[in-house]
Amino acid sequence: MKLIVDHSSRFAKMRAHTATHLLHSQLVKIFPNTKQEWSQVDSDYLRFDFSSDRLLSPDEISEIEKNINQIIYLACDIDVQEMTIDEASKLGAKMFFEDKYGDTVRVVQITSHSEHSEESSLKWSISIELCWWTHVANTKDIWCFTIIWQEAVASGIKRITALTWPKVLEKIQEVQSILDMTVNKLWIKTATQLQDKLDKTLREYEEMQSKIESLETQMIVSTLKTIESKSDKNFDKIIQLNSDLEFKNISFHAKSIFSTWNILIFNNQWNFLILSDSKQAKELTTKVWLKWWWNENMVQGRDQKVLEIYA
Repeated sequence: MKLIVDHSSRFAKMRAHTATHLLHSQLVKIFPNTKQEWSQVDSDYLRFDFSSDRLLSPDEISEIEKNINQIIYLACDIDVQEMTIDEASKLGAKMFFEDKYGDTVRVVQITSHSEHSEESSLKWSISIELCWWTHVANTKDIWCFTIIWQEAVASGIKRITALTWPKVLEKIQEVQSILDMTVNKLWIKTATQLQDKLDKTLREYEEMQSKIESLETQMIVSTLKTIESKSDKNFDKIIQLNSDLEFKNISFHAKSIFSTWNILIFNNQWNFLILSDSKQAKELTTKVWLKWWWNENMVQGRDQKVLEIYA
């Protein structure tokens, strides 16, 4: 049997795993009492679960990305040592699974010896954790870092998904492709014009939406007033509508138009509305065996039988 190590894949996972330590060191600044709940590492990909009562704000995500990439740029050394659990505790190493550690533990410490570190606001950004995983020797080996997603996965547990090099480059290329396509579709010359164009487009959309709603209201009211109807022993008016009309908007207008009759309105998608000025809507619905939800004057529902009976 021959064991073969895929060095490319191994190094990609080392980059991602070391990045989880950097990520945790930044999360503690925002949530001092947070702790790691779980993590998953793959080739230049990581998911990190941590305890928190809220998600990160966009500004906080940007700050974390900026700080981690600055740590990467500063080429911080990563020191790995084995020592007793007491020695690790005196160093202030983070311990997440205290009941599972033995007498001897492995401590991973990330610190900067850059000549600029004394002037840097990140000089105190050090990670010291117990960890048995493999790591890169220096943060510069991570190349770059970006967060692509955050979500709540359980009560009090949040998850961050992030990438390291070269998947960061792939993500940038993907975003750039979407941006270029958007610029072309909006008929603008450069991405710097995108915000103004989007604001203008959204204003036009809202104006158009308002006009469409007004036209639909006019169409519904006109249709209800002029459409031919029939009647039977239960209903003074029975009206079948075209399904192109938005049925959920019909009840409001119908109540204002038909105030003194027992009315059944339905379409060929099985939606129906029953109105009764004498508070008999529930009783009328029961008589014709339709499924419903109701109050005394109005019943609304959806039942295939409305077509079988009245179409």
